[in-house]
Amino acid sequence: MTEKVLFVDDESSILDGYRRTLRKRFTVVTALGGKEALSLMETEGPTPVVVSDMNMPEMNGVEFLCEVKNRYPDTVRLMLTGNADQQTAVSAINTSDVYRFLNKPCPPDQMAQVIDAALDHYKLLKMEQELLENTVKGSIDALVEILSLISPKIFGHASVISKYVSSCASKMGIVSSWDLEAAALLGQVGKVTLSDGVLDRLLKGAPLSEDEQQVYDRYPEVGAKLINNIPRMEGISQAIRYQNKSYDGTGLPDDGVSGDQIPLGARLLKPIMDLVAGETRGLSAEEALSRLKTNSSRYDPQVLTVLEQVISVATEKVVKEINVAQLMEGMIVATDIVTSSGTLLVGKGQAISSSMITRLINFCSNGAAPEKVNVLVSK
Repeated sequence: MTEKVLFVDDESSILDGYRRTLRKRFTVVTALGGKEALSLMETEGPTPVVVSDMNMPEMNGVEFLCEVKNRYPDTVRLMLTGNADQQTAVSAINTSDVYRFLNKPCPPDQMAQVIDAALDHYKLLKMEQELLENTVKGSIDALVEILSLISPKIFGHASVISKYVSSCASKMGIVSSWDLEAAALLGQVGKVTLSDGVLDRLLKGAPLSEDEQQVYDRYPEVGAKLINNIPRMEGISQAIRYQNKSYDGTGLPDDGVSGDQIPLGARLLKPIMDLVAGETRGLSAEEALSRLKTNSSRYDPQVLTVLEQVISVATEKVVKEINVAQLMEGMIVATDIVTSSGTLLVGKGQAISSSMITRLINFCSNGAAPEKVNVLVSK
């Protein structure tokens, strides 16, 4: 199957020429102008390579490719123009991050060679991106699983928050959401500085003292600084730093940032964390969402709408008691699992992992934990 390439020009005869000369090498898609091309990419998805003319009415090539860069950064961008002006080339490269700059008329063989090089560049970028995502995501999953075993009070709901984030990102049309899910998994890491007493009151929704509140308010900044030490995690660090910032600009950090200026990851985390906190205290997802709506100015309205859609299609669950030996990965714990001495092993709402199952079986074999547990299952 040939690779798809999008050609954008305001002259239909030129686009027809691309189809005739290049159709045997590539799947040629065309658009008469930048606006039509953006609409096409929105409905049919981005192409690996886009070739744009410079001089077009309404939206010139630089403006169009700059918009492509913002919306579809993985698409490799080529500029084709009859204007040999050096400043045009500089502008295209600097603002649109153009991969190659070609002059019209461009011979078909030369065009094909440049497109082949652009496709190779695209494939290399995707391979590096997938390697990075898989490696980092796998490392984060392992880290959070270990932390969940050590401190279930803090990390017990990280997997639940991450699943909500993933579902919302999918509804919003976000193709790659690994960084958003990573922010969800690591968002609570700053809470390791909080005492057990503070954590217990937080889980119950009880008020904190003034000193305790000040310590609690700092946990996103603490977590952000820890994550920022890891290469290529700057975006995740920013999402964690702003996770308690309200959409109306209130809350911390107190820096005047509000609305869509807040990182998307933080705008997703804020309502989802509050929703999961409500569920932890015994509310249904619908009841917890209803409470969020009474303070809607705190949340991104688009995220609230998407979150409501995610909840509405979720399969209704009921509590079922099963033997520990029957536990399977992914099952959600319905009630806290504690040892005979009162130590929390797995928190309510936490998704079961293979290491948790092994740990629970070991505790049960020693008589230190119950042999039966409550989990949520579909009706």
